[in-house]
Amino acid sequence: DFEVLFWVGCAGSFEPRAQQIARALVTIMHAAGVKFAVLGERESCTGDTARRAGNEYLFAEMAKLNIETLDGVNAPRILATCPHCLHTIGTEYPQFGGEYEVVHHTAFINELIRDGRLKLHAPQRTNVTFHDPCYLGRHNGIYDEPRYALGAAGAAITEMPRSRNDSLCCG
Repeated sequence: DFEVLFWVGCAGSFEPRAQQIARALVTIMHAAGVKFAVLGERESCTGDTARRAGNEYLFAEMAKLNIETLDGVNAPRILATCPHCLHTIGTEYPQFGGEYEVVHHTAFINELIRDGRLKLHAPQRTNVTFHDPCYLGRHNGIYDEPRYALGAAGAAITEMPRSRNDSLCCG
């Protein structure tokens, strides 16, 4: 029995910086007492790249396989660190019958803080900027959640001239 299914994603599996994010999120969930699951070897790529490249057949096949897997584990919520995974599973899988509640990890961290499940130590203030990924911001309207989580951790946000809806694409 688990609260969330952590969708690790391709980046979290293979890219060293994204692996650090995945590990940090697991540490946070352990600290907050979150019961979570991962699919491990049953998780495969969402098919986002195939769809963006125009290979609709490959995307459909990948989506159907993932929907079958997700339906089989009956995940109450799906937690994603990758904006592309968040978008694909939450916004595009419903076209194939995959209806899931998908939440970005920053929104989930904010919930844990708000509910008193995650206790933060008095952080040393640091100044940071935040780049709004296009699939998090413009495509899914998630702008404030990352900023709230950073602020709760002690960051003072300096906004860049091109931020939020005016952010340049990360790709």
